[in-house]
Amino acid sequence: MYNAPITRLHPTAFVVLIDRSCSMRERIAWGGAEMTKARAVTLVANTFIDELVFRARREGGTLDYYDIAMLGYSGDGINYLVSPYGEFTTPSRLVASGVRREKIARERVLPSGRSVVAVTEQNMWIREKAAGVTPMCAALREGASLVEWWCRRRKNANSYPPTVINITDGEASDGSDDEIRAIAERIRRAGTKNGAALLINIHLARGGDGTPVIFPSRLDELPDHRYSRLLWDMSSEMPESYHDAILSARPGAAAPFRAMAWGSHIGQLAAMMNIGSVNSIML
Repeated sequence: MYNAPITRLHPTAFVVLIDRSCSMRERIAWGGAEMTKARAVTLVANTFIDELVFRARREGGTLDYYDIAMLGYSGDGINYLVSPYGEFTTPSRLVASGVRREKIARERVLPSGRSVVAVTEQNMWIREKAAGVTPMCAALREGASLVEWWCRRRKNANSYPPTVINITDGEASDGSDDEIRAIAERIRRAGTKNGAALLINIHLARGGDGTPVIFPSRLDELPDHRYSRLLWDMSSEMPESYHDAILSARPGAAAPFRAMAWGSHIGQLAAMMNIGSVNSIML
């Protein structure tokens, strides 16, 4: 299980759900600059798309190894961010559609230990937003529908299963805990002959969140908090094929690992998204 090669005939899928509620206006320091969490998460998400497009490049062009959906959820409801017609997109479509580029200043630490600020250009596939409430229940429901539809397609029957990544800094403003657990279970029940869909929940740090925990092995690693237990219940157990990558971020930890983070910082978000997308052999 979780060993199917990724090919043009048998791609895999990524669904990224991004909290864009008003709490994401909180200002943080990252990469040597001060910005809102919404801005930082947007930069990480744009880099994630860049990485998928880069991996799909071959001598003959950009190949469609991935189906990609990125959804934002906020007071304005659920919005598709890279596929405006409510569907998956692919690397080749993204490249063909063009992308706005923006100059970004990032701090780099030289081997000598001295810090310098370097200005680079970043592809901005999506733009930041932070407004209103947190309709996470509706976003997960939309993600579940996408994953179920994708897994029902005959051409995907033998594909590497989809990965859903949910990024939030707070609790849902819609739906009860039991409703959210049920929708998360829908996502985890969907799958292909190669395994069940993976649901990774990444909770971002807010004031008073305490020590960050990524890919916990045991529930007692998390704070004694109703919401941290809810995220534990929602999240998949990471397959063995991911263990080496997780151990690089958590040296000395013991498997099995739960596909979640509590109180993570932006750098940990980027690392978790990278681990969650390093899945199988591409042919």
